[in-house]
This record gives sequence, structure tokens and C-alpha cells, in this order.
Amino acid sequence: MRLRLIAVTPEVETITATAVLTTSSKRTPQEIYRSLRVRRDRVEKVLGGLMLKHGSVLEHNRLVFLAEADESEVLKLLLANRFFEVTPLGEGKWLISCCLRTAIATLTGGHELPEGVQEGLSEALRQTAPTLWRKVVERGG
Repeated sequence: MRLRLIAVTPEVETITATAVLTTSSKRTPQEIYRSLRVRRDRVEKVLGGLMLKHGSVLEHNRLVFLAEADESEVLKLLLANRFFEVTPLGEGKWLISCCLRTAIATLTGGHELPEGVQEGLSEALRQTAPTLWRKVVERGG
């Protein structure tokens, strides 16, 4: 399976850090988001302390991939994690989307994945959420 990231929620790490901080702050999500946009160091600090098993804060986003795969590979992916959303485009092409929680759970879950999925998800995470990607790599994902 070949995965190519074609769209992602903008400022995905800032949004995730905002979600984390709304659990312990009296400020509104909008206020937190605005302050984090200008403080990348704060985003990295918040996400650096995040335990990846606290998944709900990792759901406020979307990664969208164009995949080249056969039906058996797509089925294998869905069996590894049912939270991928898949749309057939025809001729071995698929639109596949997920949130960071699904991508991270798939990378760290020890599932048997179609060839190319581990690399595709890891590269997408490295490009869009480098702080979280480092945490995944530390866990062997």
C-alpha cells in the first residue's frame, strides 16, 4: 500500500495542545489557541508531556491520504484499526482518512499492517506533528 498525505488540519499540534489545556484552564479554547499560535515552544512543552494513551485530545483533526492498494490491503488496514475512513476511488485508488489518535494507535499497536502503511503514517506524522512523531518513535512506533 502506498500512502500519500494530501490534506491535514492546519496547525494540528497547536489544536491538540489547545485541547490538552482546555482540560485544566479557565480560559476559553479560542483564547488558548490564540496564545499558543505565537508560542511554539509552549506547544512543544504541552505535547512533550502528553501521555499518548489519553487519546481524546488527539481527535480534533483529520489526516487525508490518497492510497494505492488492492482490496485485501485495505481490509487488512481496517482490521488493524476500524477508525480509518475509506472511500474507493476506482482503479486501485482509495481516499483514506483518520485522526491523529487513529494514526498513533496504528503505529504503536503492534498490528500486522500492509506493507507501506507504517512508513506512510510515520512520514505524515513527522511532517505534520513532529513533537508527537518523536513521542511515537520513542515508543517504537
